[in-house]
Amino acid sequence: MTLSEPELRAAITRELPGVRADLERLVRIPGIAFDGFDHSHVERSAEAVAELLRGCGLDTRVVRAGGGLPAVIGSKPAPPGAPTVLLYAHHDVQPVGDLTLWESDPFEAVERDGRLYGRGAADDKAGVMAHVAALRAYGTSCRWVS
Repeated sequence: MTLSEPELRAAITRELPGVRADLERLVRIPGIAFDGFDHSHVERSAEAVAELLRGCGLDTRVVRAGGGLPAVIGSKPAPPGAPTVLLYAHHDVQPVGDLTLWESDPFEAVERDGRLYGRGAADDKAGVMAHVAALRAYGTSCRWVS
């Protein structure tokens, strides 16, 4: 699918509220992938990302290499003769550290001064959502399906 720059800008503008809502939903999942933390949240995070990718029409699976924590793989074959494109992001987050240094709940997305704050809001759940936003803007009808 080919979009002109104005069409792409319009598509991004149209999709942005839903993308932000989905990012806020991901931020609420405390998927900390460190020993000593509840890894069931990392499982929830992986399933949430998998649902987002399924909503984009990608063949999606959650995998664990060597018994490790889950990774999500979504794929869609390229048309014949087209190159393969890889989009990468991670869905787990770092521990929050000293809670007294946070101005708000680290697992609640909060907007301040035009920026979204919350653990993973930038690194790297925003990366996941940037990929989903691109897929949505290009017209693959991506939606959270659960």
